[in-house]
Amino acid sequence: MSVLLAQIINALLLGCSYSLVAIGFSLFFGVMDIVVFCAGDVGLFGAYVVAGICALTGVYAALVAAGSSWLGVVIVVLIGACLTGLLMVGMYKATIAPFEGKNPLMPLLSTIAAGVALREAIGLFYPEGRNPQVFPELLPRGYLGGNPLLSWRNLVIVVVTLVIVAILYWFVNRTKLGLSIQAVAQNREAAIMIGVNSRVVLLVTFLIGGFVLGTGGFLLGSYYGMIRFDMGAMYGLKGFSAAVVGGLGNIYGAIVGGLLLGFVEVFVSAFIPGGTAYASITAFVIVVLFMLFRPEGVIGERTVENV
Repeated sequence: MSVLLAQIINALLLGCSYSLVAIGFSLFFGVMDIVVFCAGDVGLFGAYVVAGICALTGVYAALVAAGSSWLGVVIVVLIGACLTGLLMVGMYKATIAPFEGKNPLMPLLSTIAAGVALREAIGLFYPEGRNPQVFPELLPRGYLGGNPLLSWRNLVIVVVTLVIVAILYWFVNRTKLGLSIQAVAQNREAAIMIGVNSRVVLLVTFLIGGFVLGTGGFLLGSYYGMIRFDMGAMYGLKGFSAAVVGGLGNIYGAIVGGLLLGFVEVFVSAFIPGGTAYASITAFVIVVLFMLFRPEGVIGERTVENV
């Protein structure tokens, strides 16, 4: 029973990191109907920013010396997430905005190219960037009640994910800007006609999406304990797969899809002999099955287009 519980916890943690990058994909697709394939590399950039602040600048050590370690962690993660959000806005301006109203394949290809460029830049300019980097242990050690299956690190990862989802829910459904994002996502032309500034909405959407991706990159690094410059490609692919399974464009579907892929990968690795080699394959097979038999995803609604 303890083995099963341990794998459920591992699946939940992995699913949380997938869910955050899937939320990024769903935000971008919901507003612009564009798959931003550099999202995984942008999220990994956030993890490298956090690692760089801790290992190269001494800022984290100074914050810990000046106050509590919790405050230092929060500030460092916020810096990494905010810089990632600004990077995502820059990606929008450089790789998507110039092609609005043109061939829809152009932003798709440009975001793929931007992801490759960012990946290689990390490998070239981060100190020993092509070697795996040990991710700093920012989350607390120890166990709840002495139970080795319930660590503080695991609790923080889950709580951070839940907090981000709750804040997104409040922002999208309770604020004027969030309602504007929904309006642009549903009908951009009609939203402009009633006075919504679509340009501001797009910039805010990419800023928020980048913030979520940066936080997801931090959680991914905390989960694995290491980061590698080329992890972003697979991270992004898993996040996109989670978004497709849950319903591309649906934030809540992204959460469901991320958790589903996390459980599939962990359970295949743990309970099938030699399953580690087939975990990713199994996850992608599930994605293909969803695309064939339920392309709208778990939560997405089936649409009918009259011609």
